[in-house]
Amino acid sequence: MRRFSLSLLCFLLAASLRAEKVTLPAVASVVGLNPFFSDVRVFNTSYSSSLNVTATYHCFLASCPASAPQLQITLAPRQSKAYDDMVANAFGAPGSGGGVEFDFSGGEDQLVVTSRLYSTTPVPTVGMFIAGVSSSKAHTVSVMTSVRNGGSGEGFRTNAGFYNPNDAAANVTLQIFNGGAAAGNPVTKSVAAHSGSQINGIFGVAGAGSVATGNATIVATSSVPILAYAAVLDNHTTDPIFVAGAPDQPSDGSSAPTAHTVHVGRGGTNFVDDVSGTGVTTANVGDTVTWVWEGDLHHGSHSGACVGGGGGGSPYGGMTPQGYGGGCTGDGLWQSGTQIAPYSYSYTLTEAGTFHYFCDVHQNAMTGRVVVNP
Repeated sequence: MRRFSLSLLCFLLAASLRAEKVTLPAVASVVGLNPFFSDVRVFNTSYSSSLNVTATYHCFLASCPASAPQLQITLAPRQSKAYDDMVANAFGAPGSGGGVEFDFSGGEDQLVVTSRLYSTTPVPTVGMFIAGVSSSKAHTVSVMTSVRNGGSGEGFRTNAGFYNPNDAAANVTLQIFNGGAAAGNPVTKSVAAHSGSQINGIFGVAGAGSVATGNATIVATSSVPILAYAAVLDNHTTDPIFVAGAPDQPSDGSSAPTAHTVHVGRGGTNFVDDVSGTGVTTANVGDTVTWVWEGDLHHGSHSGACVGGGGGGSPYGGMTPQGYGGGCTGDGLWQSGTQIAPYSYSYTLTEAGTFHYFCDVHQNAMTGRVVVNP
């Protein structure tokens, strides 16, 4: 019994001394058209114990140092320390951005890290509050809500990013949803361990730049737990808000299948998806795509790849002669045959992946693709 108690005591002591980590997923010291700086504060919550902290800067934007700089911090009980423009002044890495990991050996809640990421242009300054978070706040599926995009002209724009605090690389897919439906294409990024990525103007990158919304969401799905975030900026006032990724539920496959419509021959030689307004259709496994013919030219929807050219257009605009293009090979997944309006053809998607297709008549001058999420 005594031996068991001694072992238990050793276990409890080891548990109380285990290393903890708090991560700031986004910091910067960038001078340019829109300069951004991070003022960071660290605080020891203990009334009796000092705290030793190792802060490591992991750069992944702009002019990164050759190695990850570190800062040793000692905090007396209830002490707070301030690090204005931390990236430049404490880490000596001006002109860069990334994340900071704070390792410490105190209790789980003994270290509090907060920051203000702000811009000095325009005057007066604008900024947003970003809190340091523990590793338990990293998730494989995260959702960012209150996402906005103003379309053309003044309005809102959204940058989305993530930080990978793991020792393994992360493969991350970000998908915008508006009104419950996918908007644009998935954006996929792969980053190394203890690194991150930021996609500026994610609506435009995803091919949904024309979508105007004040209530969209972004779902980030990752191979390892990540700290996902979005920065929503008002183009008129430059006022930004920071949206931390919240834990989301993975798709259980129980949602009802969605019907997608692609207009064949709209504008002459184009495939035009109803949602994206382009030749790209984003769907889920189980959804059905229906191609609807328009105009007075013969077209077909034939799954397969093309060599060179393509993109849903031609140098002849809407006056493309029958037979323009070439270099396409069908893969047997679906084939409508050559048709003319009025006609429609449907195919139900049974597997995830990206599937290219082309017009049987216009070949690589008239192509599209279907991106199928699991």
